[in-house]
Amino acid sequence: MLRIMLAYFAFGKRQYFDNPVPVSERPFWEFQAVIRGRIGRITPDELDPNLKSSTLWISHPESQHGWVGARGSDATVAVFHFRYIPESLSVRLQDAEKVEVPLARQDIHQLHRLASQVQAYWTDPAPGMLLCYEYALLQLSMLAFEDLIQPVLGKQGVRSEDRVQKALAWYNQNMHRNPGLPEIARHAHSSPANLRRLFHETLQASPKQMFDQLRYQRAMQLLTETGKPLAEIAEQCGFQDQSAFSRAFKHHFQCSPRDIRSPSTSHNV
Repeated sequence: MLRIMLAYFAFGKRQYFDNPVPVSERPFWEFQAVIRGRIGRITPDELDPNLKSSTLWISHPESQHGWVGARGSDATVAVFHFRYIPESLSVRLQDAEKVEVPLARQDIHQLHRLASQVQAYWTDPAPGMLLCYEYALLQLSMLAFEDLIQPVLGKQGVRSEDRVQKALAWYNQNMHRNPGLPEIARHAHSSPANLRRLFHETLQASPKQMFDQLRYQRAMQLLTETGKPLAEIAEQCGFQDQSAFSRAFKHHFQCSPRDIRSPSTSHNV
């Protein structure tokens, strides 16, 4: 019951040359990242792939593939199997034969930290585990989504993506004010009705759903990485007060903000 979202997880060194992972069917969405070293994804039609470093692979459910590595060296990998992924990413991936996302240095650091957080809950379950897994899925999905929208689109597509991006970026910087959609749309050079349409076309989600994602992502980051009081976190995330924040947080994640704070960040609450 507790692992409905994350079905499998592995993090650490692997010697895929000496111990390759044979081709087999994966029942879930797989995110596999090589953080150090080089590995390659094999399929029934491609048994000798180019080995790559600093790459995130995403594989569909029922995908048949395995993994190989470089002779004489190991690799550090992070593997996540999810039963589902956000609909906006699933739609983007539905026609892709394979997805390989190149990772920048900051992405590697982010994934290493993310995998370490997930591993702590995977080996020692605690009340914040489901929130941590959801946060991991969101971060991995964002890496993939940002890479997928980079190809050049038609002029209308570029304008649509740009307005959605402007709205998300502006809200992320101003969520502490809890701005309404008309104000957000104005800063994205759009009308509220048109911005709703663009969000549904681009992300298969409403503006409110995406802005809530940003709020809870910010809240999770502040709760786990800082010792800020809950009242201050509530204010920074645009909630009326601490009580409203706690109620909304518990409704969304089925645990309270206090439940997920580690001893090192729980002072000042």
